[in-house]
Amino acid sequence: MTQSTTIYMTTTGFDNLKTLLARKKQEYAEVREHRQIAFELSGDGWHDNPEFNRQQQLEANLNHTVKELTERLQHARPVNIDPNNRPTNHVAIGSLVSITRWNLNDIANDKGVNETWEIVGFDETDIQAAKIGYNAPLAKSIIGLQVGDISDELILGSQAWEIEVTALHASS
Repeated sequence: MTQSTTIYMTTTGFDNLKTLLARKKQEYAEVREHRQIAFELSGDGWHDNPEFNRQQQLEANLNHTVKELTERLQHARPVNIDPNNRPTNHVAIGSLVSITRWNLNDIANDKGVNETWEIVGFDETDIQAAKIGYNAPLAKSIIGLQVGDISDELILGSQAWEIEVTALHASS
């Protein structure tokens, strides 16, 4: 993934990204060491030394991952979310927002699905904790909306939805 613009992450997400990058760099160093040992123990061809080939592939994959994470970290800007002072005039990173999802595929029988989500940073979605990254389709559709606003049609899976912002909460 190539990032050309600023991405926003919670301070926790930013710290987690730095930790993940450090771990991947360590894994990369270990794989490079194992690859060198495999090279020295036998030939460098795939038919002579399948372990060398496997380590080469691991090294290439980890190299790509380290570059991608490094680039993401360079473009990331941490955002501090105060759980007692969340944005309330419109949906933004840090918002605790209640919504109603209206299923446009079954308007006659749809009673709406009520949900509350915390809008968090880039790729920080945690469905179990009701946190959704601002770059997720659902969050993208409601960012900037105010209470009472309805999103444009949103396709999630095979269903079409309209999302109504029903409340913005100042604290958890």
